[in-house]
Amino acid sequence: MWIRSQDKKELVKVIRVYTSRIFGDKKGKYILWGQFSGTNLFGENKTTLGIYPTEERLMEELALIESALKENPEGFYEMR
Repeated sequence: MWIRSQDKKELVKVIRVYTSRIFGDKKGKYILWGQFSGTNLFGENKTTLGIYPTEERLMEELALIESALKENPEGFYEMR
């Protein structure tokens, strides 16, 4: 699936979407990552798809991506 990043600067064909908390951030924000190719010797090939103020908001976005993927696995999704 192709996903356009929240900042609109990247269009990525992702093979995996996953989440993490931004450690060290006083506001406790969460990040949604998009992996675009397999892991290699130098690390994961990933990009930031979006940053969210709460885990709840992040999970809402992840659910929207999941719905879009179910409807059209080869489709396009634009981050909110």
